[in-house]
Amino acid sequence: MSYIYSVFILITLFLQTNSKNYLEQSDKFLQSDLEFENDFVVLQSESKDRHSAFYYHKWANFIVWGILADFGILANRYGLMSKHRLNLHSIIMGLCVLLTVIAEILMIAIWNPPTFYGNQNIASFHAPIGFTYLGLMILQSLGGVFLKLCIESNDQQQYIKIMSLFHVYLGYAMYFLGKIQCGFGFYEVYTNVQGQGQGNLIMFWVIYSVLFFWRILFEWFYYNGKLYLYFYAMKPISERHESIQDSLFVQYLIQNDQTNIEKEYDKKLWFIFNNNIVDLTGFVHPGGQYIWQRVKGREISRFIYGGQSLEDGSSVAYAHSDQAIAFLKRQTIGYLYGNQIANLIQESNNIWRLVNQQIISEKISLFGFTHSQKQIEAQLGNLDQFGKYYQIKSVVNKKISIRQYTSIVCMASENVQYRQQLINLIEHFDQLKQQDIEQMLQQQRYLKELPLIIKKYNSNFGFSQYIHSHINEEYEIEGPNGPSLGLPNKGRIVIFCGGTGILPFLDLLDFQLQCATYQIIKKKFGQKIAERLNPFECQFNNNGLHITLIFGVANRSELIGFEIFKGLNKLQRYLDEQNFKIILKIKEQIEDFTCVEERFNESFMKKFLGQVEQYDRFYICGPPIMNSTVPKTLQGLGIVKRNIHFV
Repeated sequence: MSYIYSVFILITLFLQTNSKNYLEQSDKFLQSDLEFENDFVVLQSESKDRHSAFYYHKWANFIVWGILADFGILANRYGLMSKHRLNLHSIIMGLCVLLTVIAEILMIAIWNPPTFYGNQNIASFHAPIGFTYLGLMILQSLGGVFLKLCIESNDQQQYIKIMSLFHVYLGYAMYFLGKIQCGFGFYEVYTNVQGQGQGNLIMFWVIYSVLFFWRILFEWFYYNGKLYLYFYAMKPISERHESIQDSLFVQYLIQNDQTNIEKEYDKKLWFIFNNNIVDLTGFVHPGGQYIWQRVKGREISRFIYGGQSLEDGSSVAYAHSDQAIAFLKRQTIGYLYGNQIANLIQESNNIWRLVNQQIISEKISLFGFTHSQKQIEAQLGNLDQFGKYYQIKSVVNKKISIRQYTSIVCMASENVQYRQQLINLIEHFDQLKQQDIEQMLQQQRYLKELPLIIKKYNSNFGFSQYIHSHINEEYEIEGPNGPSLGLPNKGRIVIFCGGTGILPFLDLLDFQLQCATYQIIKKKFGQKIAERLNPFECQFNNNGLHITLIFGVANRSELIGFEIFKGLNKLQRYLDEQNFKIILKIKEQIEDFTCVEERFNESFMKKFLGQVEQYDRFYICGPPIMNSTVPKTLQGLGIVKRNIHFV
């Protein structure tokens, strides 16, 4: 504040001194007809009141290019915290144009500066440059209005990025040219005035430089994020319900009440960021409002940290700044709860050590992490828990990007061994005896390691590439985060996935396998014996969900979780109501599986899914081409957008 106050004092002194000098010079020229030679422009004896247009032109341009233009740019920079960022920037820059236009109109209509004699070369350059520059300002303003409309539009604008870059760089060019033109004008005036002119010119450059310096200082703060982090650190982030409506919305979301959310909060712009429920209603995305409309109501951490682009390809992957992340957290209106990690002590950190790597294929590995004070629950008990993820980053190398990986407890060694027992029961089901079940080893309550499957991608500072070559290091892991898959308790769903896109669904499919086994054992041996397969009181008995899995892979080695699919496939013949169907898109044939090479087009849907209206929801997780084409095909068959979910 003291710095701004000092600048204000300097400007005041400058204006007072300048006004006093002009009055003194006017008095001198009224008393004398002296003229100065040696190519200096000389003021004739004229009344000061007649030069109002000249003084307006002079000081209006000083205010515009010395102060207002800087505020306009900074408003756009720091206005991220405001819902009215674009409006504020538009108003300030529009005011700059308006003041400049008025100055130029006055210059044309009633231009009456103090008469100059002598060398007019400098003035002959300043005026035409000013008029040309004014035309560019008007064009830039019109372009800015058009760009604002494009950014605020919910529809994708094809050239919005090019328009934004053009507007920004042209704006910077005009900003610096405006600074130069303004300084050039003051130089023209003060170097051609005898007496106090030289002193006023020095005073002008001092103030002009100070004003420009604070602009550069704030720009530096912006790029370093220091002001953002300072303001956000002043008040800790805490859960805050801004209204009764927000409180009700949070409750609906926690209860997965999609009906009331769609009915009462259709216009609410909300997201899930990690476990934060974020409300951005009224804010505009700098890259175009259509981006937020694409991910409205979804978990967005993968997009924020640059791990994934929009599924339709309309926006590339982009790692957002710390300021953007802090801003999102400040808009939190509630939290999702539900922890899969048990702390052995009350306070513990999130530092895990990577102790195990099991290679699945050339680029895919199963990693095991341990924590001395935390344990992972081995079993997910109901349909509301599936689809969550863990957020992981390197402790050693801070340059490595943050990434999110799906929870896959079913692939832990303890669960793999337990599942093998179930598969053995399935394979010998016709000869199965009650004592075989009684002799089974019980499922473990907790896992020794947190399992994560990670595919290696070649990229600079990419996490997947880094972790494949840095075993026995420490990593910071948070989670499980995010919403669940939002599965219905009963009904039919279809899962489209490709490659590692199967990972978000593996725990669900393993749960479905246990449900089917439980129901078959219950039917054959009774409730009491079946409960031996359910030591943690999971909802095996009330699961009325049917899953159709459409899984595309390049070859058999990429069939992660194949033993789960195989077990589910075999169990279908013993169920009163089948709960699973699988179609593999693969070039080779696999016994007991439907294997195809067809594209996921309309013909495929009709052939293998029949009437698509019979399905309640469709889940998609795969490569970009799948994420782009499958939703369009489904919508072409009449599936409404709200029943199509990206994972």
